[in-house]
Amino acid sequence: MKKPILPDDVAFLLQTLNENGHEAYIVGGCVRDSILRRAPQDWDITTSALPEETAALFPRTFDTGIQHGTITVVLHKTNYEITTYRIDGKYADCRHPDSVSFTRDLTEDLLRRDFTMNAIAYHPGEGFRDPFGGQGDIAAGLIRGVGDPALRFQEDALRMLRCVRFAAQLGFQVEENTYAALCANTALIQKISVERIREELEKLWRAPYREKMSLLWESGLLAQIDPALARRLTARAGKLPEELAQCGQDSVLRWCVVLQDYTPKEAETFLNGMKFDRATLRRVCLLLERIAEDAPAEPYPMRKLAGEIGEEAVFQLLALQRILRPDSAHEESGRVLREILASGDCLTLKTLAITGKDLMKMGVPAGKEIGRILDILLDMVQREPARNTREMLAAEAERMIKD
Repeated sequence: MKKPILPDDVAFLLQTLNENGHEAYIVGGCVRDSILRRAPQDWDITTSALPEETAALFPRTFDTGIQHGTITVVLHKTNYEITTYRIDGKYADCRHPDSVSFTRDLTEDLLRRDFTMNAIAYHPGEGFRDPFGGQGDIAAGLIRGVGDPALRFQEDALRMLRCVRFAAQLGFQVEENTYAALCANTALIQKISVERIREELEKLWRAPYREKMSLLWESGLLAQIDPALARRLTARAGKLPEELAQCGQDSVLRWCVVLQDYTPKEAETFLNGMKFDRATLRRVCLLLERIAEDAPAEPYPMRKLAGEIGEEAVFQLLALQRILRPDSAHEESGRVLREILASGDCLTLKTLAITGKDLMKMGVPAGKEIGRILDILLDMVQREPARNTREMLAAEAERMIKD
């Protein structure tokens, strides 16, 4: 079994706690990822020390969630969370415990965690502490709830989405009783904030084992989040994993792929409901509105399009057409756009060689007339980029003023 290699700072934190009479272990995802030979994203520490005892040992700390026993220690500009062993009380909101009590028993702390693979502690001098068989489940590629899986999901309903996401990230199977408990408790996901649901879905869409994401709708979980999306994803489940795989790191493209059957108005309603930021919402709706149109393959209309929606949006549109409309002329359109950008052609008023102030000096009154003339001049240089000189544009403006 692969043992974690601790960074120096983490080893120092454990050693300091130990030298002052406290137990301390790394725990959770960092242990799991080390066993799987994956680079841990962060290093969480659990300890028998009470929060105030932890804070007294280190010069730079701040309270992260002291009511839940967590103190953040700052070492070399990096934050490390150290949490006291605890027992959680009831979860009235299906997300956060109403109360916690501290314990000196590591096993009681591990019992409150979600899955056996995340309920393993490790100390370099002691090895693994694994009371629930998490190492065996990792070796078998199983996601198993700690203790009673139904209770774990009822405590924190977000764990159901995390279960599906872990399956897609790691390629693991969901253990039979754990999956049955998930299916039986899907309605509880409605108690979780849409922001947290959105974050988990974002992670799921980019997970490498995309064939596992079907658990999201097969379990009935997605139907509790959004019935319409569940129906539509189920209908094209065969193509969705490959389509998402082609999106790279672009979150906007992933959501366009997921919502490809939505009208822009339907997409806007969905994205608003999930509390997306306005920039993402507008971009997704823009791309969905234009996906069915063939992108231009001639320089002038391509300059017009890039000037209207921006070059980044055009590249995203072409990428989306490559994914969803592979027979479209996206390659030729992309070549034309790259040539336009390489030539430095004027696409917007920002790079027009004449400004509204110039027109005012020529006698054009401030107001709509300036905008009208600038729009005409921009269209002219989008047709003929070589005419984007101050002299040519001023002469054309003079002619329009006289007319």
